[in-house]
Amino acid sequence: MAFIDNLAFSLFAISMAGFILLYAISSMYFVYKRKRKDFSEYLDSASIPLAILGAFMFITGLWGQFTWPLPGSYNILFYDPLVAFSILLISFSMAIRLKAKLEYAGFLSLMIGLIVIAYGIEGYGIGLTQEPIALFAMYFFYGAAGILGYPVSLIIDRLPGLQKNVWMGWEILLILFWLALFAASVLAGVVGAAAIPAHLLTPP
Repeated sequence: MAFIDNLAFSLFAISMAGFILLYAISSMYFVYKRKRKDFSEYLDSASIPLAILGAFMFITGLWGQFTWPLPGSYNILFYDPLVAFSILLISFSMAIRLKAKLEYAGFLSLMIGLIVIAYGIEGYGIGLTQEPIALFAMYFFYGAAGILGYPVSLIIDRLPGLQKNVWMGWEILLILFWLALFAASVLAGVVGAAAIPAHLLTPP
């Protein structure tokens, strides 16, 4: 089988998925602040590109796990979380399209977030990549966003039916989720961009 190095574009796909989520969450928040409680259209619209990106990550992630196109342990460090993230995106998109509660997709997000942080800690500890701090930061912020995704899913499920007095802690959790996902998405894009020159120099 021919060697195919898709690491850079996979990182861009991760970054794009993060920014799409940020865009949708921000749109929903501002709609809600304007006293319009029906923001389901933003979730419906976001579910389409997220499902497509999730399917792409799932296929390339499984392909990477089967063929090991990267040097040694990098295949485990990168493709395991990629498959996990793709499963989360597909689960989230399916829950939206089927009009199901997001709570269980959010709980899946929490578990995957813990796993991603564990991978980041181990990758940093053994010094994988030439930029171990950037790698650890990317995994940590994605993991933190995943953990915070659980309370955010509860907020989205319950917010349309709430009265005017909304607990301030929910807004704090939403802001923390937004910041963690923003930092992770930026880092994924930066690491992906940094990978382009080296990976262009190693064609099949």
